[in-house]
Amino acid sequence: MRTLWKIIKAVFWVCVTVVAIDVLTVVFFSVYRPAIPKTDAIIILGAAINTPSLNNRSLEGLKLYEEGDAGVVVASGGRISDADISEAAYMQKIIKKNETENVPVILEDKSVDTYQNIKFSKAEIPNAQSVIIVSDSFHLARGSLMAMREGFAHVYWASPNPDYYTKSELAFYYFREMVAMIDYIPKFIKG
Repeated sequence: MRTLWKIIKAVFWVCVTVVAIDVLTVVFFSVYRPAIPKTDAIIILGAAINTPSLNNRSLEGLKLYEEGDAGVVVASGGRISDADISEAAYMQKIIKKNETENVPVILEDKSVDTYQNIKFSKAEIPNAQSVIIVSDSFHLARGSLMAMREGFAHVYWASPNPDYYTKSELAFYYFREMVAMIDYIPKFIKG
């Protein structure tokens, strides 16, 4: 019985440690903003089309490009359904509608999740060593860590101001992201 109790305690403390690291990682990436030097590319991670999230991510990527932070934008996201355009095509429309100069946009329109966003974007820009990951603040940890795991030497991150979410929506998305980070542990380990 003593051995079983020791095992239960050990499992409990491992779980507490994993959850604590998870929470701290998501919060760190959502709060800390690194100084962004000139990079090779900006990768905008997809979200559902026709949403404030995808619209604002696209505008944030455009802003970074127009500030001279990268030479190309990769719009990354596939189709949610056959009836819709891809998330990447939607982002390109937002960028083209709001650009003040011609922005080179590479469409990565096959991915269906964050892992594929990064993996397929890397294939589109194989020589890129430095990137800026653009997503909502709660999603930056997963996207940035996947970019590091995929082999980008220098990874920076940025997000739009999340004022288009209510506090309860943000709490939900942060919680959902913390669960997703735990689900991504095997991908972080083996890529």
